[in-house]
Amino acid sequence: MAAPRNGARAPLAVVAVGVLAVSWAAIFVRLADEAPALTIAAYRLLFAAGLLVLVAAGAKALGHSALPPRQSWPLLALSGVLLAGHFWSWFASLERTSVGSSVVIVGMQPLLGALLAFLVLRERPARGEYAGVALALGGLVVIAAADLGRGSEAFAGDLLALLAAFLVAGYQTVRRRTRHEVDALAYSAVVYTVAAIALWFAVLVVRPSLTGFGGEAWTFIILLALIPQVIGHTALNWALGHLRVVTVGLAVLGEPLIATLLAIPVLGETPPVGVLIGGPLVVAGVALGLRSTARAGAG
Repeated sequence: MAAPRNGARAPLAVVAVGVLAVSWAAIFVRLADEAPALTIAAYRLLFAAGLLVLVAAGAKALGHSALPPRQSWPLLALSGVLLAGHFWSWFASLERTSVGSSVVIVGMQPLLGALLAFLVLRERPARGEYAGVALALGGLVVIAAADLGRGSEAFAGDLLALLAAFLVAGYQTVRRRTRHEVDALAYSAVVYTVAAIALWFAVLVVRPSLTGFGGEAWTFIILLALIPQVIGHTALNWALGHLRVVTVGLAVLGEPLIATLLAIPVLGETPPVGVLIGGPLVVAGVALGLRSTARAGAG
């Protein structure tokens, strides 16, 4: 295998950190399930946005970041709304179906992201990425099919996961569209804040329980904000400024497998047969796609 070009090494390393961090999201949501899905999502974005705003303000004072230009704000607002909808629908999915089923269906977003990137950004995947997406999505289909047909509640969870996949694909496409105008830190701070506002508006309408949870639930909500959100999503936002949407989306296909494996010791969820069959296909697809990316450099 040819060594990756220098320009590709840093983005791919950041993607790896981001994928590992976001892979804990489903686990933390399940461990905090004493709280409703909308409440978990609202607190996650509230804590993450507060921290990122402070960091972005400090970076701006030191001259390392800048406010987004005026023309970018409509797209940033759209991105925040898409992110808010993604978290609500995904967390609601995790209330209704297994971690394995939910994360692999959400993991179908690279295919949706590639479609959006082609329609909106006119980006065409490299040949090796086409093959990687096809192989990895084949694995995802095997995993998802093994967990379907378990009743109306599980089916509703699968539909919510599919909605979450559409929304995160749109979110990633917007980030790619604004990469030359807004740096990752400013983008993340603004978008997380918009998403938090949207979710808390939904809280005012739906009125889920906001208090009365045990210390364990609060611990996992805070961990959810710090690790998958502040570290994971911010790392992927940075990578989307250096790699194409389909490339980052392909790497994120590793999340379903990692999350499913984490669920074994942490949640006691034994992976279905579909995971055992489809998991290696996902890994092979990710490896094939990233090998193509490394050869092509940073796009």
